Amino acid sequence: MNMQLKSADIAETEQVSVGDMEPAQSRSYRRLLQVFILLAALAGAVYLTYPWLHSRWTHVVLDDARIAANMVSVSSELSGQVTALPVIAGDHVAQGQILAEIDAAAIRQDLKALEAQIRGVKAQENQLRAQQDYIRGQLASKLQAANAEIEVADASHAAATAALDNARSQFERVNALAGRNVLSTQQQEDAKAKLEAAIQEERATAARIKATAANLEVIKSEEAQIGVLDQQIAVLEAQIVQLNAQMERQRLELAKHQIRAAFDGVVDSTFVDVGEYVSPGTRLLIYHDPQTVWVDANVKETDFRKLALGAPVSISVDAYPDREFKGEVVRLGEAATSQFALLPSPNPSGNFTKVTQRLPVRISVEQEDGLLRPGMMVEASIDVR
Repeated sequence: MNMQLKSADIAETEQVSVGDMEPAQSRSYRRLLQVFILLAALAGAVYLTYPWLHSRWTHVVLDDARIAANMVSVSSELSGQVTALPVIAGDHVAQGQILAEIDAAAIRQDLKALEAQIRGVKAQENQLRAQQDYIRGQLASKLQAANAEIEVADASHAAATAALDNARSQFERVNALAGRNVLSTQQQEDAKAKLEAAIQEERATAARIKATAANLEVIKSEEAQIGVLDQQIAVLEAQIVQLNAQMERQRLELAKHQIRAAFDGVVDSTFVDVGEYVSPGTRLLIYHDPQTVWVDANVKETDFRKLALGAPVSISVDAYPDREFKGEVVRLGEAATSQFALLPSPNPSGNFTKVTQRLPVRISVEQEDGLLRPGMMVEASIDVR
């Protein structure tokens, strides 16, 4: 009986031990499984977040950047009515193409008046030059005749001088013979008369030489008329220069009435219509060069120290999410954007809230097929390694 009771007690003890061991193993398995799942989840989280964390550590990401370009505002330099506006928003224009015209009827009339004045002054100048040529021709003829007269007078004076010498020698011989009573008194008087006649002839020819010489000087003095005409022509030429300067000034004014494109570009917007009256400074239109674009962004001052000129940039444009554009940092701002605010932010009360400031950064980007338009939102990732 006692043996049976002991056997039953041993059997119960074994059953209780086996029952206690089974839950302990199952708890250990569950713990291992939980640890494994936790480690797997941690590894998966690390695997999934590593690219993002790596990008945050090695890149400065900007999600508020925009495509920018030189938006040129075209304004009027003078007042008048718009007579032509041959372009509209979206038109491509070439350098030198007319963008707008302002009424220039008065300028054109002034140009016609100046052209008429120049033609009149040139006609006067041509008339004076023709008069100069005529005077030169007359002077040449008169000088030739005067020189011929001087030659004739010289020859006559030479002949008269020779005749005088002959008459004087004849008179001397007659006087000598008359003293010896060889010749008569009549012959002596005839010789004397011939001598007097020769003397008068010599004086007359000498006077004729002086007269022709004086006439020659008078003719030469007429050359001064050519000098006077030269001065008058110089005055007319000065008037022509002045009138040409006025015409050039009017042409410049006329050019201001025709507003032309300074470069190849595309019109973004127009602000006037044909027939409107504009005043100096009135904005007519805006256009830009679509081939010259870049990215403007504002970087937190806490990230600014990481940037450097030439850093490569990956650019994603919101309009083309499936395309990636490449660029590089080409300019770093020298002052925070708050310094250019229209309204300053003083702190007279002494209550200060520190706000992270931003500095401008410019990123170059190559235009591709004209896809990049000013104002488009982009995301830029700057490699700061």
